[in-house]
Amino acid sequence: MRNIIKKILWTLVGIIAAIVIIGGAVWLIDGRSPQAIVVSHALTKATMEDYKQGKGDKTDKSVVEIPEDVKFPREMRQYRVGNMQVFHMEPQDDDKPIVLYIHGGAYLHNFSEQHWNAMAEWAETTGCGIVTPNYPLLYCYTAKDAHPLMMQLYKQLIKQYPAKRIRIMGDSAGGGFTLALAQEIRNDSIELPSHLVLISPWVDVLGGDDALQENDTFLDAKVLRKVGADWAGEIDPRDPMISPFYGDMNGLPPTDLYVGTWEIFYTDVVNTYNKMKAVGIDTQLHVAEKMGHVYPLWPCPEGSKARKEIAEIITQ
Repeated sequence: MRNIIKKILWTLVGIIAAIVIIGGAVWLIDGRSPQAIVVSHALTKATMEDYKQGKGDKTDKSVVEIPEDVKFPREMRQYRVGNMQVFHMEPQDDDKPIVLYIHGGAYLHNFSEQHWNAMAEWAETTGCGIVTPNYPLLYCYTAKDAHPLMMQLYKQLIKQYPAKRIRIMGDSAGGGFTLALAQEIRNDSIELPSHLVLISPWVDVLGGDDALQENDTFLDAKVLRKVGADWAGEIDPRDPMISPFYGDMNGLPPTDLYVGTWEIFYTDVVNTYNKMKAVGIDTQLHVAEKMGHVYPLWPCPEGSKARKEIAEIITQ
């Protein structure tokens, strides 16, 4: 019996060793972790047919719940700013920062579980507070409905906390919204947050680099341009409220931008970084080779590394 158990154990050890060796070889050859490769191929890309079927969908998206398996370290209360649902968790103490997180989803979709997981992780590791709005989405609303509510929320926050403790962060559409909101705050001569973190931000709703489409396993540039025009509604899609790349970058807070080289937003994000740098903004560009859209939220070593970097940025 003991010999049988030993054989089983040695077999398991051999299998695990083989997996480790093969995984290491794949990482060495491809340049990405095996987990990142799996995630990139598990993503589903929206098609033009999906867009046509979904356009005009009036499903109520105004109320969401935090997934039961996501645990925040402190109580997450809810309230409303106008008709916008807001989740709010206080920081660990009065010295810790406040993160206003604007989620992505092409202005169509609510929070994903990856959003909740990342926010819970940052709240745990940094002690920061989290404020995250379920802002109005297509196709019941457009940008003209969402932006006033976001400004109202920010004005409430700076009454509760010093602006120097506030960081605004966002991914994809939420990253573009973050940059547009910061420009609007500056234009209205309101005290700015201390830092921006833009994760694969959608800074030009009519943009996207077609030359990178083949490597992007998640985003379709043609579909996104249609959705971006819908989000703009009656507003010019190149208005900075919609596409903040075209806005004035002067006077913005220090900014960190994250992007993967295998996403269609790569060129737009690099151009945004260069535009900010040209006017003297303290900005850092974090580029991950062969990584895709919003990779810092992925459950892989590259994503974990980026989230740890962002945690350090939050606590600066």
